[in-house]
Amino acid sequence: AYKDAEAYEVYSAILSSEWPRSEAKAKRLVILSKTDSYDMCLEPEKEYEELVGPAIAKYVRLNKKAWLLQKNFQIDNPYDLITSDELKLTFENGPTGWENFYRQHPDSGGFIVLSAVGFNADKTVAVVYMGHNCGGLCGEGRFHVLQKKDGKWSPLTWKGKSCSWVS
Repeated sequence: AYKDAEAYEVYSAILSSEWPRSEAKAKRLVILSKTDSYDMCLEPEKEYEELVGPAIAKYVRLNKKAWLLQKNFQIDNPYDLITSDELKLTFENGPTGWENFYRQHPDSGGFIVLSAVGFNADKTVAVVYMGHNCGGLCGEGRFHVLQKKDGKWSPLTWKGKSCSWVS
């Protein structure tokens, strides 16, 4: 089980502003119950390596396995954790599974996939992957790099290479 309280603060910070809430106006979020990793593609420029590098390294180590998420998210929306088996059943007939999904999870904006969170040593910088799927050709995923300032997690401005996907 994934019990890192600080990780849930990071999740809560990004879940509040991401597509399902901001664009799809989701009333109830659906989150995959186990973490999933995305191949690391972040490459900070030299002057940011010391700041972001340790969190990237921790991300890579932690995400060698899947972690079972807990209901520890501090977000305004109600949410459900669903298993990959539930998802497989919903989509066993292919893309038409989206009709089933939205029948079971109306107003969800699709489902969200999260990685485990990589932190630097003093837990002031975090690296996490979040993706969401909302239809046959609907979804996106990307890495978030955050910094904790005054007890609050927010996006860190840094320079380097990143990657994302959009469908």
